[in-house]
Amino acid sequence: MNERPSPEYLRDHCGQKPGVTSGFPFGEEHLVFKVRGKIFVVLHAEESPAKVTFKADPELTGLLRGQYPSVRPARYFDKRYWSTLACDGTVPEDEATELIDASYDIVVESLNKSDREALRGVR
Repeated sequence: MNERPSPEYLRDHCGQKPGVTSGFPFGEEHLVFKVRGKIFVVLHAEESPAKVTFKADPELTGLLRGQYPSVRPARYFDKRYWSTLACDGTVPEDEATELIDASYDIVVESLNKSDREALRGVR
């Protein structure tokens, strides 16, 4: 079994991204990370194992769910794009990090041009 990402690691990784804010709009057990007001990750740290909900390309979503039983359709989100990963060690920490990074990138690309440029430090 691979090293599983800890809730602290996931929280810190998400919080270091440019323009990110976090809070608990859905209750204390769901830490939501947003970029420019749009959700890119929800960390369910109180669950055992911890879970992380992320956005992905629909084709990748299907592949992930087929490869890893710990990746399931996300509750309360559009299941074509959103999945929840149980951090049980079946998905290595580096791959979980890549999924978070990709989710952030997808959301950033959906922002208007001025918001994207502001995040990149371009005026």
